[in-house]
Amino acid sequence: MATLSEEHVPMEQTHAPVAGRRFLGGLSPRMTAFVAIDAVLLLGFLAVLAFVLTGGLGGSTEQETPAAGASSRPTQTSSPASDEPAEASTVTFALPSGNIACEVGSDAATCTIANSTATVPADETCAGVVGVKLTVTAEGAAMPCVEGAAPGAAAEGTAVLEYGQSETVGDFTCTSSSTGVTCKHDPTGKGFKLARATSELF
Repeated sequence: MATLSEEHVPMEQTHAPVAGRRFLGGLSPRMTAFVAIDAVLLLGFLAVLAFVLTGGLGGSTEQETPAAGASSRPTQTSSPASDEPAEASTVTFALPSGNIACEVGSDAATCTIANSTATVPADETCAGVVGVKLTVTAEGAAMPCVEGAAPGAAAEGTAVLEYGQSETVGDFTCTSSSTGVTCKHDPTGKGFKLARATSELF
């Protein structure tokens, strides 16, 4: 009896590891189905993810179309701005001789002369000098009375308007020549001419 029990024990110990290997090495039908379902779900997830990413790239392309149209907006807004007249600044210059200096702005053009031999009509109401300062506005040209210190030569560093050149600011244009300066209001044609020997309005 002792001998049979000794032979029987090794047989059980020998078959036990084989059964263990079969259990670990294989999957039950339930586990197989579970793994298959997981694989299908994983593939479905990957397909949805790929679709979303592809749709996102396509969406970014569609959004570029309004951006291209937006680039034309500055052109549209700049059109009204370009229709508005630019604010004119005052320009100061002197003739090459330095004897005549002028200031031209959006409201008037005015010139003065330091040395003049011109004969001008007397103005009994003027306690100063007449004929050394001439100005023109939209309403016409004038020869105002200059009281106090008479105009001097153009200040050093004043820009020079060469003979034959013109300067226009707004509606006023002054032209430099070797015989003096002529300034006028372009819409009306009213103006003046100032030179060493000439001081006249027109």
